[in-house]
Amino acid sequence: MDKSIIKNIRFGDIIIILIIVISIFYYAKNLIENKGSKIIIDTPSKSLRYDLNTDREIKAEGLIGETTIIIKDKKVKFEHSPCRDKLCIKAGELKNAPIICMPNGVLIRFEKNTENDITIDSVVQ
Repeated sequence: MDKSIIKNIRFGDIIIILIIVISIFYYAKNLIENKGSKIIIDTPSKSLRYDLNTDREIKAEGLIGETTIIIKDKKVKFEHSPCRDKLCIKAGELKNAPIICMPNGVLIRFEKNTENDITIDSVVQ
């Protein structure tokens, strides 16, 4: 490295760099941990809400056909979709990131659990 760059670093620069590095590690840690306890499946006609702690198979009607979604071991994945490229299926199981099947118009997103004792699944329209 150029020695003039090292000499020009000030205390404030070091503090800013440390804050950025700590923020990155904190954000990455939160992404890795499973913070969402419920998922919301958005289809063209309705939104479905399910508990991530209950293993199940879900059929959701999309724009071009029926999509099968599997919840197992607090992870969610597309099992079957009528789309051509099957990129949603190739994404595999995810714990805390949204998944979308664009051609079929089906989106799976995670929701943080704000009320710990609610275990009822609901349909939102």
